[in-house]
Amino acid sequence: MVGGLERGYPLRDFEPYASIIDCALANRGTAIGDRRPHPRYEVPIYVVDMCQALAHAVNAAGGGPMTLAEMIRLERTCTGADYPHKLAMRCHRLAGRSIPEEQTK
Repeated sequence: MVGGLERGYPLRDFEPYASIIDCALANRGTAIGDRRPHPRYEVPIYVVDMCQALAHAVNAAGGGPMTLAEMIRLERTCTGADYPHKLAMRCHRLAGRSIPEEQTK
């Protein structure tokens, strides 16, 4: 569920990453060509844009340097119904923020 609860953990605990992901998923397909594969990264353009914003946020929080290519590789490891939760949590970790033990399972 985008923007809601994933596995009982509020995505807002992983801000600003959860909001970046939520916005990207909510708006995918609204811009012409944003679902087309990026020529270099071979993922949809909206994913590249989202990963760029996530990398910038991680770097701004002191968790960098995080490159776009590294963030795209990280994004590819997040799958399943809890995709937004996994990606936001992993970005949160990269930024050096602690996560309560019960939320890592």
